Amino acid sequence: MAGETDQFFEAWKKQVDTSLRVMDAVVESAAKMRATQLSAANDTHERMQALEKALAEAKSAQEMWGAQWNWALATCERSAAYWRALFEAMTEANSIMGRCLQDGMQGAVPAPSADGIPSTGLAAMDNAYREMLKTSQKFLQFGRLT
Repeated sequence: MAGETDQFFEAWKKQVDTSLRVMDAVVESAAKMRATQLSAANDTHERMQALEKALAEAKSAQEMWGAQWNWALATCERSAAYWRALFEAMTEANSIMGRCLQDGMQGAVPAPSADGIPSTGLAAMDNAYREMLKTSQKFLQFGRLT
């Protein structure tokens, strides 16, 4: 009996460790994405102010058109870099989560669920991972369009 209890406890510890590593990957990814968003917002604000100044100082329609064109072109380039950075953060998190889940499955111990079907507790993480992967793929598709 003591051996079974020890085995169960070790498996449980492994599941908890797996969950913590997955959550760490999610939080780290969210922090990277937030930093990217904040940087992009500050950059956009500064660039908008510079564009407003350039338009106010323009002496001709050609100068105004040139300032707007340069701003729009740079915005497209920055937009692609922004979405690429978000996608890379999500892809890194997906990779880490996949490795964590794969490692965690080796020591998973089925536990009863509300519907009576055994569950390892990793099913919820697997579903979350699938949703994050779908979102990552959507970002990648969007990045290819821009």
